Amino acid sequence: MIDKIFEIGIKEVFSSTPAEYVTIKEALEGKLNIRLNNGFYHEIKKDQLKSLSEKIPIYLWSLVKIPFVLIKSTEVGEFFVNGDEWNKKAISILLQRDVRGVILSVDVEKLLREYSSLIFIILSPTIYMESELNEM
Repeated sequence: MIDKIFEIGIKEVFSSTPAEYVTIKEALEGKLNIRLNNGFYHEIKKDQLKSLSEKIPIYLWSLVKIPFVLIKSTEVGEFFVNGDEWNKKAISILLQRDVRGVILSVDVEKLLREYSSLIFIILSPTIYMESELNEM
């Protein structure tokens, strides 16, 4: 019974994640609504996008996909940056240090203060699930 409740809860969490991503360039051209896996849409805030585009070099605008997805690690205070090397590079630029895919709670707080509409956080109970999401 508990397993079934947990499974339903996990499915609900993952259904609220982005079903699509856009590049910074596409967002700047007006694609500000992102479809979620549950059928709803999430709107990227223009002011946050503008701030992001001022910090990320123009040569990365066609490579970096938003929204960013951060996966909560089973380790206290650790998060993984989901996505390819370009998204990890963008997060490194925003935090002004090389993150190599792992960031701390203080980093997440900083990112959320400035870019709340550009970030999704997934709570993952196991490392196995984190590695599966990184392959998406």
